[in-house]
Amino acid sequence: MMPSEVRPRYEMVNVRMGYVMVEHDLFSRSVRSYFSTEETPPREEYREGNRTWRSAVMGQSFHFDLRDTSTGEIIKFPELLGLLYYGSCKPESDIYRVGQIAHDANVSIYIAITHETGEGSRMALSDEKLGILNKAFFDRLQRKDKKILILPDLFGLHKTMSYGEIMIDFGLTSMEE
Repeated sequence: MMPSEVRPRYEMVNVRMGYVMVEHDLFSRSVRSYFSTEETPPREEYREGNRTWRSAVMGQSFHFDLRDTSTGEIIKFPELLGLLYYGSCKPESDIYRVGQIAHDANVSIYIAITHETGEGSRMALSDEKLGILNKAFFDRLQRKDKKILILPDLFGLHKTMSYGEIMIDFGLTSMEE
C-alpha cells in the first residue's frame, strides 16, 4: 500500500454465494424470504406448524459480512436481502426522482431491502448498520468525485419490486468506478 493510500475502515469478508428464496404459505398467502447457500436451492413444498410453504421465486445472489479493520469486529447482515439501485425503480416513483437529482450531483442512491418474516413484517436494519454499509461502500470508491448513499426502504419498494430487481448489485461491491 502506498503511503498516500488510506486503508478502508471496513472490508467485505465471509462472502457467500447462494440464492434468495421467496416462499408463500398456501393458505394465508403470507410471504417470507431467506438466503440459502445450498448448491441446489430447495424447491419442495413443506409443512411447518399449520402452514404449508411453497417456493415462489428464487434469485442468485450473495451475502457478506463486514470486518472493521481497526477493531477486527465482524458485522453480520442477515437481515439484508439486497441493495436496489434507484434506476431500477419506476420513473414516476419518488425514489427515482430523488435518485435522478442525486445522480446529477455524482451521488448513486441505493435502497437497503430487508427480508420478509412471513408474519407480514420485515427484518429491521438498524441505523448503525446502515451507517456502516454507507461507510464501507463509500470508502471503496476509486473515483473521489463519486458518492454512494444507501437508504432504508422508506418508500415501500419491497412491495412493488420483483425479487430479481432487488438482488444486490455486483458492480457496487466491486467498486470499479
